[in-house]
Amino acid sequence: MAASAQSFTFERNLIFFDALVDGRPGRFILDTGAPSLIMNDRGQSRVAGSYTGLGAGGEVRLSDHRVDHFEMGGRRVKNYWAIGLDLSAFEERTDRRIDGFVGYDLLNRGELRIDYGQETFELLRSVRRPIHKGRAPRAVLKFFLLDHLPVVQLDLNGRKWYFALDTGAGANLLDEAVVSSVAAHATANGMNVQGLDGAAADCPVVATPLPSGLPVTGAGAVEFVAMDVAHLQQPQGVQLAGVLGSAFLSRYTVGIDYRRRRVYLW
Repeated sequence: MAASAQSFTFERNLIFFDALVDGRPGRFILDTGAPSLIMNDRGQSRVAGSYTGLGAGGEVRLSDHRVDHFEMGGRRVKNYWAIGLDLSAFEERTDRRIDGFVGYDLLNRGELRIDYGQETFELLRSVRRPIHKGRAPRAVLKFFLLDHLPVVQLDLNGRKWYFALDTGAGANLLDEAVVSSVAAHATANGMNVQGLDGAAADCPVVATPLPSGLPVTGAGAVEFVAMDVAHLQQPQGVQLAGVLGSAFLSRYTVGIDYRRRRVYLW
């Protein structure tokens, strides 16, 4: 895999970057919570609604979207079948042009390294002892894949909990069913959360201590939006306590090595 630093802008806790789609520039979000390349069809797909998927907020209509070639971060794919989804409501909500999301299928060959401070990411070869700016990581976490989602186990309030890592989630999410169990306390804040289906809901914001074993950067507490995360649960899989989004991950430089199933934090 050829490594080439890709610049991005970090706005609304989301990673926006430029890519080329069939030779034309487009604006995308780097999203480890997405299964593949998702293209914004803005409701114009000829086969709109051919199947459905679940996202935060509810069910969304999906379609097949063929891409002749796609280029980002030194990588190029051809004759690619992407997922078509109407992101018009999300564009209106963020007041940003969004041509799509880039997810797992285009990231999983090695390590995805995100330097939030420098606002760059790279698609790197997997190596046994990664170094960033001459330094070894301050923490290394094992993860497994729940479908396409990287999931880590963290120690919070003396118990082990599973959290998905999702750079496409601007806020951290905590399952409302476990709020009391993780010793979360309510804050004076709330958040209006919009799902990909366009529906919005007002949710409380709670705070927890920093999970054990993680480098302390900035405030020790972690804020979560408390909401139902049933759309992420699998009947036969582990039960997720929630999602760590870019609101948390941006405290660090993050390496997600899909080949070795390791998360590196600098």
